[in-house]
Amino acid sequence: MKCISMIIAGAMALAMPLNAKVVKRYASTPDATLAVVVDSIDFRNDLTRIYGKFTGTPHTSNRVDSAILKSGKQIYNGNDIDGVDFKRYFQWEDDGCILVEIDFPAMKQFKFAHLHLATPRGESVTNLTRK
Repeated sequence: MKCISMIIAGAMALAMPLNAKVVKRYASTPDATLAVVVDSIDFRNDLTRIYGKFTGTPHTSNRVDSAILKSGKQIYNGNDIDGVDFKRYFQWEDDGCILVEIDFPAMKQFKFAHLHLATPRGESVTNLTRK
């Protein structure tokens, strides 16, 4: 019984990465409102996750109220963010960087998109382009 459980767990672990496609070939052009540098985008069957970092002046604060990703005519609302919380102020530490992961509904890979972040200082728009 223990052997069967281990085989099933191993098969599940091997099958999980087959559903995801992490693409690291995206360039981002941040704006002055909130600088977002995108590292990679994980396209899964159940969600799309953008990995990146916010950069800012150390020991200052900011807030992200919502995230929207526009690709062509499609508009996707962000449903979760890790590293900071939606509608909650955060503060940059000494290095001025905060690693973030922003989740969106599942979508197909895109060549070009706009990441819109609503902040108290106005809307931040980051252009994402596949290299």
